[in-house]
Amino acid sequence: MQNKDISLELFCETLYSAILNTEIVAELLQRRYSSLSQSEAYELANMFRMSHEMEHTDSAELVITAPRSFSMKIKATKDVVESLLRNAEKKILLTGYSISSYFDEMINVLVDKSQSGVFVKIFLNQAETKDRNSVSKLMENRSAFLKVYEYVQKEDDQMSALHAKVIVTDDIQSLITSANLSYHGQKGNIEIGALISSSKTAKEIDEVFTYLIFKKIFQECN
Repeated sequence: MQNKDISLELFCETLYSAILNTEIVAELLQRRYSSLSQSEAYELANMFRMSHEMEHTDSAELVITAPRSFSMKIKATKDVVESLLRNAEKKILLTGYSISSYFDEMINVLVDKSQSGVFVKIFLNQAETKDRNSVSKLMENRSAFLKVYEYVQKEDDQMSALHAKVIVTDDIQSLITSANLSYHGQKGNIEIGALISSSKTAKEIDEVFTYLIFKKIFQECN
């Protein structure tokens, strides 16, 4: 890469990191493009900021598991789960109170993703489940890119559990749902959740589970 290309790339990175501060962006533009007047630089800076804000507007959509006869145009849990996992490019965080053999295809996706360089973190209520085969492949393929954590049950409360059902991908999209990773959770029951497009929410969820690991509420499976 030529020096001119490197200089432009660094300029673009600096511009993007400062995009919400109109004054800084305007100053950067004038330094880079001396022919721009102050008013023109401010106008461009405002356009960049508005475009960035429009692109990163948070949103939420309802997601359901419901009988086949249900005719409302709402996203189905199974479709959303599969889309999130198959389309993840960088990171996946997934929690499961119950994972059954019905979810085996998606477990294969998780393993394949980790082997292609996607960082996968999975939080289970119990790694030793009744349906052991449903998580055995995860355990066998643990690596630097595939981490499996187990809830540490409280000694003074044997009924406590990981009950959250969450999927977060690429620090942007978060599915928070009542549905387990099982046939009835994905197709058989009536379940309701929300698909949230928000980098703030996604990062907060990741921070929560990082903190729970730090506090030894979860332990990595060996």
